[in-house]
Amino acid sequence: MKIAFAGTPGFGALVLGALINSGHEIVAVITQPDRRAGRGRRPRVSPVKELALLEDLRIEQPEKASSPETVALLKSLGARVLAIAAFGQILRRPLLGGITCINVHASLLPRYRGAAPIERTIMAGEGVTGVTIMEVKPQLDTGPIYLQKAVVIGKEDDAGSMYEKLGWTGGEALAEVLDALEAGGIEPQPQNDAAATYAEKITQADMEVDWTEPAWKIAARVRGLSPHIGAFTYAGDRRLKIWRAYVAAGGGKPGQVLINDERLLVACGSGALELVEVQTEGKRRMPAAEFLHGYRVLIGDHRLGR
Repeated sequence: MKIAFAGTPGFGALVLGALINSGHEIVAVITQPDRRAGRGRRPRVSPVKELALLEDLRIEQPEKASSPETVALLKSLGARVLAIAAFGQILRRPLLGGITCINVHASLLPRYRGAAPIERTIMAGEGVTGVTIMEVKPQLDTGPIYLQKAVVIGKEDDAGSMYEKLGWTGGEALAEVLDALEAGGIEPQPQNDAAATYAEKITQADMEVDWTEPAWKIAARVRGLSPHIGAFTYAGDRRLKIWRAYVAAGGGKPGQVLINDERLLVACGSGALELVEVQTEGKRRMPAAEFLHGYRVLIGDHRLGR
């Protein structure tokens, strides 16, 4: 079956990789326009575009993908379906209604609709998540469901590892749905809107550690924001990002430093957290022991946070 694909970041590239191996003909890849980034402000190619270039696929980068021009192009190429995974634009008419649009969403809908399902699922301490293949409707993440696949969240998993797991699983599930559509044997089922929860975009407030929370909850926050966003606290007047941390035995006043000799142990609202990998502003990520060599803190007399 002839299909088009729309995606931009690494998650989308994983899904595209599965489609390339699915046997379906990809007539066009739609991705966001190259954006300038870094100190040199040079145009940065998206992971989806990198893969499409490698596979010699047709690439389109419209500022507004929902335009009549996009619809006309897809029709002229014979695309029956537009498959979408982390594209980065909200799709509207005339694209919706002009071609069947199927989305890969990284949660088990109707739970965790919205912009940050992977991060929010981990931050909530969930043990299982998954992918949903759904038809796109004007209201965000509300369309009927073709297929769902569950994926376990391991104790060591962070957002980075879950993006990879869910990307591969999403690609495989999407290929199954496309196969079934081509054979004419699948109908999407409506969501239960009453069971819906929302995964709002990550804000600055979500990133700052509240040491009055239980240790397990802070550890889940760190995992949910690693390795791409980063939870943070303060060591004196210096912002300290926390990239890896584990629940540990101990207790004290929230934010109180309990151990600082090669290990950095901090009391929480209940239990304690061992900081394993951290980063101060303008510095690289480093083991907590290395941070302590340059920033010695006094046990009991110092607390993290503000």
